Amino acid sequence: MAERVTEIGDLPRRIESLVEPALERLGIQLVDVEYRFEGRWVLRLLIDRKEGVTLEDCARVSGAVGELLDERDLVPNDYSLEVSSPGLFRPLRGPKHFRQAVGKMAKFRLAADFLTERRRRELRGRIEAVGEDALTLALEGGDDNGKVELPFEAIRHAKLDPEF
Repeated sequence: MAERVTEIGDLPRRIESLVEPALERLGIQLVDVEYRFEGRWVLRLLIDRKEGVTLEDCARVSGAVGELLDERDLVPNDYSLEVSSPGLFRPLRGPKHFRQAVGKMAKFRLAADFLTERRRRELRGRIEAVGEDALTLALEGGDDNGKVELPFEAIRHAKLDPEF
């Protein structure tokens, strides 16, 4: 049954909805889905699991996802499917990821209409708590030491920023 998507911007979320249940049955978490043109169309899935991601995990996911996508015919262009680990600087997308990152350092890029008291759009700090609509961040360094509450709607990009 063809469900071809005509609006590219919605495609990653549609793919996420389709493949996430299958990956969960394999014990694998879907971290992110990207679909973009890089000289050719690339559909990139970032996956994770508690024990870490192996090459075999990537191959299993690639096979399972490839079959699902071929069945549904969602993707409007010829594309390359890439499956990999998110790495140390993994993206954080939404409350579920933020809850998993409590106690860890992260970097945030804020929406233009939401600036801190110091007029900063980029913040780094330790995620201390995650609520329904916001998270609490203990800011790092300088004269900005303190805590800030970040509404989820204010966060444009977030990723882990491990301490070495």
